[in-house]
Amino acid sequence: MLNNSQCMQIKSTKNYNRILIAIPAYNEQKNISSVLKDISKYFKNILVIDNNSQDHTIEEVKKFPVFLISHKYNLGKSESMKTALEFAKIKKFKYLAFIDADGQHKANDLIKVCNNLYKNNYDLVIGYRKNLQKLNLKKRIGTIILQNIFYLLYQKKILDIQSGLRAFNLSIEKKIYWYSTGINHYFADAEITCNATINKCNICQIPIETLISENYKGMNIIQGLYLIIMIIYWRIFN
Repeated sequence: MLNNSQCMQIKSTKNYNRILIAIPAYNEQKNISSVLKDISKYFKNILVIDNNSQDHTIEEVKKFPVFLISHKYNLGKSESMKTALEFAKIKKFKYLAFIDADGQHKANDLIKVCNNLYKNNYDLVIGYRKNLQKLNLKKRIGTIILQNIFYLLYQKKILDIQSGLRAFNLSIEKKIYWYSTGINHYFADAEITCNATINKCNICQIPIETLISENYKGMNIIQGLYLIIMIIYWRIFN
């Protein structure tokens, strides 16, 4: 089990020049402005990857001094994350952090994740939702099931393997590289977690606030069952 007590929780930060904050977005016109307004107070290197949104997401993003990459087609979250990874490498960032575009994460939690990565030299820092009672029943049960199956297979207690709030050192890129795509595009976060554990990366978990998100977002039951199969597959063949 990971020793979470060793993870510092610093409530202030600097505009770290070596950290890129990446936000995959799809049809988030009603949320993206508040997300960018919140985190741009603390971070200056922010990249939004628009996944061919059909609303006014891009127009809202252009109101802020951030990087913007627009996909011509909807490639899914996983490919958006890969776009961010390539951008971070080209721009020679040392660290890459991801935060969801729907407003379910707070800037203060992103600060804690980035500070632990930056100050304590972790390979990967994952923000886990500490109060699952705020999630709808489907998400709550799914999170608990994935947590327990992961522990049985990987012998590590990762509390939220699918968390969209995470950051890593680019030096471990080859150890955590993910291949999920297509209908599995939501699996990227879990695949990164599995690969990092298999390759014995130095992982830290940070408790974050649990905010209610729209029920229609995320995986359905069939995708959840398929993810369990993939978690078993990654354990056997990686």
